[in-house]
Amino acid sequence: MYFVAMESERRLPRISPGDFSEFEVHLDLEGITLFGKLGNISEEGLCFLGEDDLLSDEIESLVLGSIVWSKGTKRLFFEGTIMWTQTSKIKNVIYHIAGIQFVEKINLNDSMLARSLEIK
Repeated sequence: MYFVAMESERRLPRISPGDFSEFEVHLDLEGITLFGKLGNISEEGLCFLGEDDLLSDEIESLVLGSIVWSKGTKRLFFEGTIMWTQTSKIKNVIYHIAGIQFVEKINLNDSMLARSLEIK
């Protein structure tokens, strides 16, 4: 696959939505808001898929963000650190991908996120 693990062995399960278009990720980096898609998510972090290469020079930078449901009815806020970036072609679209590690773990089992994602 095209995702890079944040560490060699995953300690917590990763949840991947079946369709990236159901969720948007908004990142606030030094006053600039970036819009992208949710690649995958775990209790420790998420994978951000954006169309602009604005994060490649921001490794170890702190970002504020939110995951927004497509209908805009729900939003989950987070704070995280950009751990890695890469560029990849997915379904014939070039994406600039970033791994973001949450400052505080989220409990996907108890959060509205886990209830809203269709886990397959």
